[in-house]
Amino acid sequence: MTRPPRRVERTDALRRDDDPSSPAPAPKATRSIDAASASHALLPRALRRRALTVACATDRERYAPDDPVDLRVTVRNRLPIPLRLRTTAPTPWTWAVDGVDRASTADDLPRETGAVAFAARERKTFHTRWYQRFRVADDEWVAADPGDHTLTARLLVDDPRLAASTTVRIE
Repeated sequence: MTRPPRRVERTDALRRDDDPSSPAPAPKATRSIDAASASHALLPRALRRRALTVACATDRERYAPDDPVDLRVTVRNRLPIPLRLRTTAPTPWTWAVDGVDRASTADDLPRETGAVAFAARERKTFHTRWYQRFRVADDEWVAADPGDHTLTARLLVDDPRLAASTTVRIE
C-alpha cells in the first residue's frame, strides 16, 4: 500500500530558487528602524542607564612630578540591543581630579545637550592626559601637590552612578 503524496507536493506552493522558470521575487520596499532610537523610546531610562558600566584606569599607580598621567575610560553596554542616552553636554563624558572638573576652575562645560549611542554589547574607550596641573585662571596653571590624587570619569547623564575613579600617587 502506498501512502498519498503530501499536500506540498501536490501544489505549486513550493518554489525553488534553482528553478530557471520561476520568476525572481520583486524587491519589496523595507522600512528600517534605528534600533538605538527604538530602545530610547521603548526601554525605561533607568534600565538604559543600568545597562552601562564605566571603568577607568591609569597606566601606573605612582608618578614622578611633572610626568603626564594617562587616563583610560571604558564604557560598556551590557545589553544585546543598541542603546542611546541623552547627555547634558555635547561631549558624552568628562573627568575630574580631586573633584575639580577637567582639572580646571576657569571654564565650564557647554550648556547644550547631546546624545551618546552604543551598539549591542559595544565597548567605547576614551583617553585623556593630565599634566599634573590645575587651571585656576585662563592663563594660570598650578602644579599638583605630591600625594594621592583621585581621578574620576563619568558619563554626562543625569545618573551620578555612571562614574568610576582611580587613585594615583605623585611622589
